Amino acid sequence: MRIPAFVLFLAAATVPTIAAVSPAPVLAAPPPASPEEREVAAVFESARSALAQKRGAAVVPMLSRASVTKLEAVRTAARSGGDSGLTTLEPAEKFAAMGLRRYVSPSDLRRMSLSELADHGIRHGWLGPNVIGSSGLGPVRVKGDRASALLLVDNRPALVPADFVREGGAWKIDVTNVFTFGSQMLKGFAAMSGKSDEVYIADLLEKLPAKPAAMPR
Repeated sequence: MRIPAFVLFLAAATVPTIAAVSPAPVLAAPPPASPEEREVAAVFESARSALAQKRGAAVVPMLSRASVTKLEAVRTAARSGGDSGLTTLEPAEKFAAMGLRRYVSPSDLRRMSLSELADHGIRHGWLGPNVIGSSGLGPVRVKGDRASALLLVDNRPALVPADFVREGGAWKIDVTNVFTFGSQMLKGFAAMSGKSDEVYIADLLEKLPAKPAAMPR
């Protein structure tokens, strides 16, 4: 399972791209037409460039306030170490929190900020360079202080768009809908398997390959 490159590492593998589910036509994105569209595209490119340069922390200030709040809730739940910290989270957030527990030691979780976790994740390859390098933005649509664009991976459309919100006069990347969509998918898969969300997520994490962060050091 893949995710959009800007969604950071905390939600790694939460949302698969359409290329991993079914064939899709290769799309060529036209250049942004208006100044606002170019501003939105520039934010995405800045985030993609930072990730490619392994500067995960640089992406955090590019995220919307709602996105940071959601990611901080994931980090807090991961640090709690018990099931009680997961009860208020939606399935995609539980997946991210349980994934952090799997790949980051309890001591590192306690001391690391969100920005430090972002750097940690990119150093350990939670988003491979191929995913980062092959990500792009399709046509941008701006409506007031919201914007959306087709997210492309290997020039194929992802299941969720790239969303943006203007805050304080600057465009920010908004990943809240990615979590919403991921939660819907996880709920559906869990129901089909006859398992609870938590059991299904735990089983899914066990099937994921070991990452460098989980190896003894």
